[in-house]
Amino acid sequence: MSVKQFIATGAVAAGLALALFPTTASAAATPSATGSAAHDSASRGAAAADGLLHAWTDPYGGGTPCFWGGNADTWGPCRNKASDIWNNGYAVTLDAVDLYWGLNATGAHACIGRGDSWNNLPSGQWRFTYGSGLGGFGQSVNDNISSHRWVDYCSQG
Repeated sequence: MSVKQFIATGAVAAGLALALFPTTASAAATPSATGSAAHDSASRGAAAADGLLHAWTDPYGGGTPCFWGGNADTWGPCRNKASDIWNNGYAVTLDAVDLYWGLNATGAHACIGRGDSWNNLPSGQWRFTYGSGLGGFGQSVNDNISSHRWVDYCSQG
């Protein structure tokens, strides 16, 4: 087997492994290109659902990207650093995401629906509006998310 065939076979095997065993609760720490077309609102709206919650440390898909397919008690490299959030979950149960101010789904929370993209959190438009009296209530979501839970729908409570 030539070196080219060996490399091509390895690439195909890696692609199949990713397709068969998707990430269920991980964070990526690979920087993305700021302002990349793959991260703009139009591209996100046209993208097929991948079942993941995406976050970036800078607005508009810039900085360090993180993503999760399941619940997360801590946001790792994106904890209290996210400035762009995109819910690209599947249209099934548990397709909305409660974003929590505290670790382990504690404190006040905000909810992002399936397909929604909050790509400029520093604008101050999004706040923790659920959980009156809890830590973080009323604060900006920007650079304040510590954990999340997938839920059936967004509701006050």
